[in-house]
Amino acid sequence: MRRETVCRHVENPRHSRRRFLAGAAAAIASPLIIPASALGRGGQLAPSERITIGMFGVGNRGSSSLGAMFPLPDHQVVAIADCRRDRALLAQERVQNFYAQRLGSESYRGCQIYNDFRDVLARDDIDAIWGCVPDHWHGVTYSRVIEAGKDLYGEKPVTRWIADGIQVRDAVRRYGCVFQTGTQQRSDPKFRHACELARNGYLGRVHTIHVGAPGGRSYPAVPPCDPPAGFDYDMWTGPAPWIPFDSQRCEWLAMYMISHYCAGFITNWGVHHLDIAGWGCPEAFEKPFEIQGTGVLPSEGMTDTWISWEMELQWAGGLKMSYSNSGNPNQQGCKFAGDEGWVHVNRSGIWAEPASLLDVKLAGRDQPLHASPEHGNPYTAHTADFFRSMRTRQDPVSPVEAGHAASTLGNVADIALRLGRKLQWDPGQDRFVGDDEANTMLSRAARSPWTI
Repeated sequence: MRRETVCRHVENPRHSRRRFLAGAAAAIASPLIIPASALGRGGQLAPSERITIGMFGVGNRGSSSLGAMFPLPDHQVVAIADCRRDRALLAQERVQNFYAQRLGSESYRGCQIYNDFRDVLARDDIDAIWGCVPDHWHGVTYSRVIEAGKDLYGEKPVTRWIADGIQVRDAVRRYGCVFQTGTQQRSDPKFRHACELARNGYLGRVHTIHVGAPGGRSYPAVPPCDPPAGFDYDMWTGPAPWIPFDSQRCEWLAMYMISHYCAGFITNWGVHHLDIAGWGCPEAFEKPFEIQGTGVLPSEGMTDTWISWEMELQWAGGLKMSYSNSGNPNQQGCKFAGDEGWVHVNRSGIWAEPASLLDVKLAGRDQPLHASPEHGNPYTAHTADFFRSMRTRQDPVSPVEAGHAASTLGNVADIALRLGRKLQWDPGQDRFVGDDEANTMLSRAARSPWTI
C-alpha cells in the first residue's frame, strides 16, 4: 500500500459533523418540520441524523432541560457528567427509560455517566453540550466546551464574573460555536410581542423600562460535615474558594445566595427580565450608562447576596431603567413605557395600555424578531430553536452577545451596590469608566487548575 507523503490539512471531525447536520437540514423548514423519510422507529430521527448530547449537571435545571428536550425527535443524550453520582444515576435511568420507550425496546443502554466533564469533552461522537452546572462553573466549562469544538446550550447567567463572560463571548465567534443562552423567555410569543411593540414604535418613544425580579433570602449557617458518599465536593467547588462542606451550601436555593458561587438573584434570576429589556430596547445593551442604587444584604448567616435592591440606570439618549426586586417597587417582569403607551410582560401574562396593543399585527414596514419553533412549552421551543440553529449554523434566538449583555447588567448592579456609589459602564470597552476599584471586581482569582 502506498504511503501518503504529501502534507495536507486534516479536517476537524467536529466541523465535518456540523456540515453533515447542516446538509441534513436542507429538507427541514422553519418552524422545524422533520420529513417522514428521515424518521425512524417511534418518531426518532435516524441515528446518523440525530444531534448527540452530553449533559453537564443534572440537578434542578438539568432535569428540567431533559424534560423539555424529550418531546423533540432529533436528539440523543449519550453522556451525563455530574459530581453527584446519585443524581447522575437517576438521570441516566430516566434517559434510558425514555429512549427505550421511544424505540419500542425493553431496554436502552446508550447513555454513560461521568464524574469529570472533561471525559465527556474528549468524546468525538458528541455534537452539543447542555451546561447546567452552578454559576461559578460557567466560565470554565463553557470555554472548554467551545474550545473542544462542540455547540453549547448554556444556562444563564453566561458567567459568574464579567471578565469570564467576555472571554466566552469572544471564543464563541472565534471557534464558530452555536451558543444558545438559557433565557427561554425569548422563545415565548408574548415576550416577543412585547419587544416587537417596543422596537417598532407602537409605544412611541420608549423612555423608561421597569424591571422586577424575585428578591433574595438569607440562610442560617450550619455546621460542617462530611459530604455524602458519591459526592465529589472538590469537583463541585471547582474554581471557587475552598470552604468546608456543609449540608446546605450546595443545595437549591442556598448556593444561589452565596457570592462565591453566584451573584444572587439580582443577576441569576434578574438576567431573564434584563434580557427582555435589552431585546426590546437594544440601547440598554449597546450604549454606555450610569448606575446607582441601594440594597439590603443579610445581617447574619451563610449568605451574602442582595435580599432586596432598587437601582436606577440612565443612558445619554434619555432612556432610563428602574430595576428592583419584585414589589420594591416594580412588579415582576419587564415593562416598556413610551410616549404613546406601555406594555408589561411576565411569565403569567401580558398587559398593555391601550389594550389594543395586544392585538397589533406587524405591518410590512416593521421588523419582526427571531421566532422560535412553535411549542406549547417555551423551554421546549427554546431547545428546538437551538437544534435548528445547530443544523443551519445560524444564530439562535438567545445568542451569546445578548446573554452576556444581560448577565453584565445584573453583575454591574451588584458591583455598584457593593461599592455604594454611582458607576459608569461602557459596554464597548467592557469596563467601568474611570474607576480602577470597580474594574478589579470584574474577575476573581480561580482555584487551580480551574482557570479559563
